[in-house]
Amino acid sequence: MRSWHVFTAAALANVALMVAADGTASRMLHAVSAIAFTVAALATRSPRSGRGS
Repeated sequence: MRSWHVFTAAALANVALMVAADGTASRMLHAVSAIAFTVAALATRSPRSGRGS
């Protein structure tokens, strides 16, 4: 499994936790975490030269 798959899964989990959270602070924490994991996933994904590669 590639590392960006792990970061993408963590971002999706944080989105689900954000929706299920009961407090504003908890929602904000999960939102910030989801954004951070998304940025990490984009940073660790290997660049593609073109579509279909």
